[in-house]
Amino acid sequence: MINSLTLQQLQSRFGGELINGSVEFELVCTDTRKLDPKSLFVALVGENFDAHDFVGELDGQVLGLVVDREVPSCSLPQWRVEDTTVALGQIGLLCREQFDGPVVAITGSCGKTTVKEMLSAIFSQSHTPCVTEGNLNNQFGLPMTLFGLTVQHDVLILEMGANGPDDIGYLCSIGKPQVTAVNNVMPAHVEGFGSVDAIAKAKGQIYTRLDVSATAVINTDDGYANYWLENMPEGVKTLGIGLSNECAIHADNIVLNPNGCPSFDLVIEGVAHPVSLKLLGEHNVHNALVAAGCAFAAGIPAVEIISGLNTVTGVAGRLQEQAGIAGATVIDDSYNANPGSVGAAIELLSQRSGKKILVLGDMAELGPDAEEMHRSVGALARERGLDALFTLGPLGTAASMAFSAGRQESLRNYREREPLVTALTQQLDEQTTVLVKGSRSARMELVAQALLGNSRGEK
Repeated sequence: MINSLTLQQLQSRFGGELINGSVEFELVCTDTRKLDPKSLFVALVGENFDAHDFVGELDGQVLGLVVDREVPSCSLPQWRVEDTTVALGQIGLLCREQFDGPVVAITGSCGKTTVKEMLSAIFSQSHTPCVTEGNLNNQFGLPMTLFGLTVQHDVLILEMGANGPDDIGYLCSIGKPQVTAVNNVMPAHVEGFGSVDAIAKAKGQIYTRLDVSATAVINTDDGYANYWLENMPEGVKTLGIGLSNECAIHADNIVLNPNGCPSFDLVIEGVAHPVSLKLLGEHNVHNALVAAGCAFAAGIPAVEIISGLNTVTGVAGRLQEQAGIAGATVIDDSYNANPGSVGAAIELLSQRSGKKILVLGDMAELGPDAEEMHRSVGALARERGLDALFTLGPLGTAASMAFSAGRQESLRNYREREPLVTALTQQLDEQTTVLVKGSRSARMELVAQALLGNSRGEK
């Protein structure tokens, strides 16, 4: 953090009770496996864990504790609060208030991590950004990013995820972004929201929580763009990006190379700038537009935006092309999945030459329409001319049936990874491209690793 804090500061600002006095700290820890003697330990409570079970043993291993009940057996200074997760965010808020550089925040149903990496590459041309690491984008992860701010950082880039209707608003209350964007809205985590409309409303909190001095970057190609504009707080500036020439920032002359990497003209206020992405898939043009819009709103010149976009090389588990066993090409897109991102993956795969195989793990958290959504992606894979669809999980049956309808072939639906991998390896040769995708719960990265020759997967 930029400046050290004390428990007394926290208690004075947010209430609670001090036990055993105060203490000054510069580090915050929430994992008993990663203790630091210079840190404050926050005892978080989850559905399947309670860190209070271990704090009595932390004397001498940390400077102090944040707890929701007194720990009499521990002599360390303690800040007792009603909810330690809320307290974690409050500590993050104080760290955010120490920072006076621009703050950019991104949310969306898919692609937000790619946009975050694009922004990091753009700002790194002449700045030192502090960026959300990995997928630390929730009520636990975002404060940890804020704790990582130092005097060297002059830009803060936050990724914000949501599993429920108020999550984005809460994260904005801590991160206080000045430039924000919703990358897109798709059927993802529907169970936590109830409907796609509810997802759009929840993601839109990244706009409705803005101050009048802020800028909202709007993806005008998204079906909810007008909804967000209609509900924008008065005085907030808006910047439209998209494929339309009417947008201040738009894309022209999109061309895909033989591997599926797009080149295009990025038009910024009427001036065209050539961009050649090293990322697979035409959908990354939209990701680049969102990143360019956010960077432009934060005052970054076009030359740095173009230079940054041209250097981005992608994120592990997100459309990463590698050489697989038997000379096959493996595209690892296993990090996560929803119907929209699977559709984009199918479009990319359909443009490849040779034999094209999609390997799909069940898409999770889609609510009561989950089976129909799987059926739709199976039908799309068939329409786009893919040669085979292998599915893993019970919902994959619907996708496999839609893909195989009218064909004289058996369903390639599996409930365990090992037989799936065994069957797949028999299909591979130098003329084959395999794309692996699925929700986190499907653990499709294990399938990708097996096809790369790293293992045979796990049951």
